[in-house]
Amino acid sequence: MAATSASQQLRAELRARMLKRIEELRLDPKEAAVAMRFDRQQMWRFAAGEDVYSFDRLVEAAVGLGLEVRVKAVRPWGGD
Repeated sequence: MAATSASQQLRAELRARMLKRIEELRLDPKEAAVAMRFDRQQMWRFAAGEDVYSFDRLVEAAVGLGLEVRVKAVRPWGGD
């Protein structure tokens, strides 16, 4: 099995947080799609967990849900 790339992991973590935010706001799929500026098909693919969106597109959608996305790059050995 191939290892998950850092990009895939980052997108998966953001997607999970977005799904949690949708739940917190008690949005139905149609309301969530409007907030995220997704059409029905895009919302279905997002909810199904398909990894088809760029990180940039997910960030734009997350902002529509009221999330602030911060990315921090650090050295792997702990130095900032």
